[in-house]
Amino acid sequence: MDEDLRERIEAGQFKRIVFYGMGCSSVVSDIVKGFFLSERIPVQVQVINDYDLDWFVDREVMKDPSTLTIIVCYSGWSVEPCLFYDTMREMTGNRNLIVLTGGGKIAGLCRENGSSLIQYKLRHADREYPLYHVQQFFAIFLDLFHKLGITPRPYREGLEESVEFLKNTFDDSTLQRAQDIAEKLRDSRIVLLGTADWYVTLLKQTTMFFNEIAMVPTHRNLLHEFSHTEVAAYSDPSAKQALVVFRDSEADDYTRKKIQTLEGLFGDKGVAQNKNIEFVTVDLDQEDFFKKFFFGHFFTVYIAYYLGLHADVTGRDLISVAAGNPWWSQRSIELFPKCVDIPSSLEPKPAESTESAAVG
Repeated sequence: MDEDLRERIEAGQFKRIVFYGMGCSSVVSDIVKGFFLSERIPVQVQVINDYDLDWFVDREVMKDPSTLTIIVCYSGWSVEPCLFYDTMREMTGNRNLIVLTGGGKIAGLCRENGSSLIQYKLRHADREYPLYHVQQFFAIFLDLFHKLGITPRPYREGLEESVEFLKNTFDDSTLQRAQDIAEKLRDSRIVLLGTADWYVTLLKQTTMFFNEIAMVPTHRNLLHEFSHTEVAAYSDPSAKQALVVFRDSEADDYTRKKIQTLEGLFGDKGVAQNKNIEFVTVDLDQEDFFKKFFFGHFFTVYIAYYLGLHADVTGRDLISVAAGNPWWSQRSIELFPKCVDIPSSLEPKPAESTESAAVG
C-alpha cells in the first residue's frame, strides 16, 4: 500500500468508505456496512454493486478528500471492477484508492499504475465457489481495518467466542432443523424476507447459496416493502411458493406484529388458498451481531445443502459467460486448479499448449 495513503488513513482523514464489488465481493462489503452500523463505528459505508456509478454515489462525493474507495474483486477478473478502476483513476488518480483482490487482471493493472494493492492469500481456497469463504473475508476486513486505525479494536475475542458458539450450537438437532426446513422448501420458488439490517448483511448471500448451491429460484425483499407490493402475488398460487422470514429477537413491536400478520395470512394450511404456500421463520435470537450473523450464515448454508441434494441439475458456465469473467469457467478451473495468486493471464503455459496440440 502507498505509504502516504496509509498515513492519511491512520490519521483519520476518511469519514466515508465506498466499496465497489460484484457477486461475492459485494456480499462481504455489505456485511462490513451492516457491522459498522451495528457497532456504531463513525465511518459511513456505501456499497456499489452495479456498472453505473452515478445511480449509487454522486461523483463529487467520490472525489471528496474524506472518501476512501475500496474495490473488492476476489478473482481479479470481473469486468465491472476493472472498468470502475479505470473510472476512479480518471477521476481521482491513485490518491484515495485501494484494490483488494486475489490477483488476476486487476492486480496487474494496479502494479502497472502504482495503485495501492492488498492481495488475499487464503490457505485452503475453494477453487469453484468463493462464497464459502465469506466469513473469512469478513474477518480479514476486520483485521485490516484495525491495523489501519479505522476501527478501535480487531474484534478477535468476539470472533473466537463465535467459533465456540458455533461448535456447540451446530449439533444433530440443529442440522435436523435445517433439513426439515429444506424439505418444506422443496420444489418451491422462494422469497427471503428480512428487516433492513439483515437484508443487507445476510439475505444477499443466502439468496446466492440457494440459487447457486441448491439451484432453486430464490430472491429477496425487505419485509415491510414486501407487505405493500409483492404479497398480492400469493393470493392463490398455482405453483408452490415459500416465504422465509428472518426474525430478529430484538426487532421492534411493529416488525414482530408484521411477521405475525404474515404468518396468520399464509401459515394456516386450513386456508384453501395456502395449499401451495410454505411459511418458514429463521430465528436470529443470539446475543450479539457476530453470533446472529454466523449462525444465520451457516444455518442457511446447511439448508441450501439439503435442498441441493434434491437437485438433479448439470451446471453450465452461466455465471462465467454472463458476467464475462473467464476465471470461473470450467476451462480455467482445469488449467488453474488453485485459487491463490490468481494469474493476470489465463493463457496456458507453452508446455501445456504443446501438449494440448498433440492431444488434439
